Amino acid sequence: MTGLSRRRALTIGGLTAAWVALRPLPAFAGLLQQLFGRPEAQSTQPITPNDEFYVTSYRSPPAVRLDDWSLSIKGLVERPLTLTYEQLVARPAVTQIVTLECVGNTVGGEFIGTAEWGGVPLQPLLEEAGARSEAYDVVFRAADGYSDSIRLARAMAGDVLIAHRMNGVPLPQGHGFPARAIVPGHYGMKSVQWLTDIEVVAQDYKGYYAQKGWTDEAVIKTTSRIDRPGHGATIRGPVRTIEGFAFAGTRGIKLVEISTDGGEHWMPATLAPPLSSASWRFWRYEWRVPGPGRRQLVVRAADGTGTVQTSIEQEPAPDGASGLHEITVTVEA
Repeated sequence: MTGLSRRRALTIGGLTAAWVALRPLPAFAGLLQQLFGRPEAQSTQPITPNDEFYVTSYRSPPAVRLDDWSLSIKGLVERPLTLTYEQLVARPAVTQIVTLECVGNTVGGEFIGTAEWGGVPLQPLLEEAGARSEAYDVVFRAADGYSDSIRLARAMAGDVLIAHRMNGVPLPQGHGFPARAIVPGHYGMKSVQWLTDIEVVAQDYKGYYAQKGWTDEAVIKTTSRIDRPGHGATIRGPVRTIEGFAFAGTRGIKLVEISTDGGEHWMPATLAPPLSSASWRFWRYEWRVPGPGRRQLVVRAADGTGTVQTSIEQEPAPDGASGLHEITVTVEA
């Protein structure tokens, strides 16, 4: 891909997210557009490469020395555990394809990605430690001082992972090395990176962002996005493929619909098989392109329960953005 790497950052209510993308410098991009037209939008890859996965951090990623690092499971447990990195990676591991989305993501935004995470399920670790009957929350604490929590029942559901691998390699530093939590179905704030402690507590523990007024439950809302064609594209007929993805956490996606007239009429798109029960799902629609003019394309999805994505627009704060992704294209004769 032609272009120069640069880092872009978005700060919403104190929540900072950043990603690395390849894009031409503005002046050069303008020249290319004049010569060749607007570049074709790219399809989303099913598995996001590690160097393209969005990066979030409470502070700058901490430098963790393996010789000094360990993971403790403590608090309201009968048998506290402390694992070195070698002991953690030596345990029986599983892999899960899970989509993570930042709570600060906007409708149609880029703070979302999917990886194959490898590591140790949290449930057997808590069982080994012996969580006590009065336990309520499980708190994840990080090397940079960040913390968040989930209910004990959620932690014991079997799908929460203490990951030490990402897409077949050890976790990159920017994604939580040496170990991080992966909590499917919840915004990425719950999947705490650079783990040092897992503490079982008797009360409802409010994490860093919950203390600032953001959601404590952090359940992912249903979202959908049009990837191709891109907003502002000029297209020609007679048939054009519209494609993108939809995501509803662990609820899954049952239906995706496309409107090519600004939401007046809706047609079902074709769904690809899901990558997993906790990942995005791709869709496509073969559009018989009408005559010349500007057209508004809109997408909406229904989750696995049949509940249709809301069209009510809401900013990310305090519990995730909502609304429908809409683009405008120009049809030429």
